[in-house]
Amino acid sequence: MRCILPFTLLLLLLSCCTELDPEWGNAEGRKAQWMSSLDDDTPLEHVSLPGAHDAVTAGITAWPQWTRTQDLDIAALWNCGVRVFDLRPAWVDGEMGIYHDKYSAHVTFREVLSVLSQSIARHPGEFAILLIRHEEEADGSSTEWGKAFGEILAAHAGLLASYHPGITVGELRGKILVLSRSRYEGGPIGAYLEGWYSGTDVDRQKAAGIIDGGGTVSPLWVQDYYDPEGGDDKWEAFSNLFDAVAAAGSSRPLAINHASGYLGRLPNYRKNAAAVNLRAADLLRCKNQPTGIVMMDFAGVDTSHGVKVCGRELVEAVIGCNF
Repeated sequence: MRCILPFTLLLLLLSCCTELDPEWGNAEGRKAQWMSSLDDDTPLEHVSLPGAHDAVTAGITAWPQWTRTQDLDIAALWNCGVRVFDLRPAWVDGEMGIYHDKYSAHVTFREVLSVLSQSIARHPGEFAILLIRHEEEADGSSTEWGKAFGEILAAHAGLLASYHPGITVGELRGKILVLSRSRYEGGPIGAYLEGWYSGTDVDRQKAAGIIDGGGTVSPLWVQDYYDPEGGDDKWEAFSNLFDAVAAAGSSRPLAINHASGYLGRLPNYRKNAAAVNLRAADLLRCKNQPTGIVMMDFAGVDTSHGVKVCGRELVEAVIGCNF
């Protein structure tokens, strides 16, 4: 029997005891500002956050369609509760566009920042996290990328948060935290990530780190097994890190656990989402334990091109773990 704590019931309960803007009276409005009910003193490591892997790929129109891992744009992802956005910027023709492999999502990094800044301005109790990796396949490993990316961040410095160990929800409200796997000039504005791991070995999942602006390295746990042999292999990787986060209790570091990935010789993200997302949502609803960041494909939609991907259920299950 599935153990379910409906997110809609949670929202109803919160609406009875929380004074928020008029949008709180509808489901979409509540999801757009769910962080507002978090305690300011809560460390980032203790927040369960839903994230979108390759967040803007809904905009990819070119064949092959396997490059699309999302059906919703940034604004719609925000409105359904997603707060962590995986972006792959590349410097092409004098513009910092977002890509998946060599395929353009037809949106620029500046445009993503603009959409998120507007969402945050409407809901100042919220914050967003960007996971960045230079998409070198798209720009031929451009040597100009680091300078251009650093300049864009510097131009938006007032919107961006500086990471430090123990950073809290209160310090992050109204801000965007940029966590980059790629180095850039003038960085890190936010933090760098090192030791990113794609596999099932829990010890290696626990070997990553976050480097702040002062050079301090804090522990980070990462599971990004993006090309598993099958759905059960991916599930093992995901559930192992979930169990480790739960076992660590209040001493846990920031964890980034990917439900996302693809199955098959021709990458099939929907097939993996169908195998993992509902299973993960059921686990989170039954255990109701902290998750860290959970990255997923097809966030916010339960059906994609006729495939039951359960991305809305997983987003809501992750959010529910905060309450």
